[in-house]
Amino acid sequence: MNELQFKIEKIRDKILPSFGKYISVDEGWYQIVVDCDDELSVLDPDYKVIQIKQKFGILRYYFQPSVPANKDLTDAMHAVVRKYLIESSKTCEATGKPGVLMSSPRGYLRTLNPKYAKKTKQYKDYCVFSIGPSDNDWWFAIR
Repeated sequence: MNELQFKIEKIRDKILPSFGKYISVDEGWYQIVVDCDDELSVLDPDYKVIQIKQKFGILRYYFQPSVPANKDLTDAMHAVVRKYLIESSKTCEATGKPGVLMSSPRGYLRTLNPKYAKKTKQYKDYCVFSIGPSDNDWWFAIR
């Protein structure tokens, strides 16, 4: 187990038991997840993770602050998550290299590096769906 995988395992420990201990992203986003956790932990060392996954080609990072009634804390934490959501929209889920939104023939969306996708059996039929919306477009689309 390398250091990045070890850090992912530590984040798994923060997941609330009722949600299962799953981090449903590919290794190309592990660094994004770790960086997001690092920043959230500075704001709230006792926060809990509800779910971390990929949906529609972007990172979803759901959390529970240790003091939910603290609006300033919650807003600051949401700003951190937004920053990494935007980063994920430009990062290949599989490799961690620059990526774009791509679509499978069945309509599944993933953020992938097109050169990687073309030579990988699993993603060879994916095509570029979009060069990618602006940072703000992503945020408003998922709200």
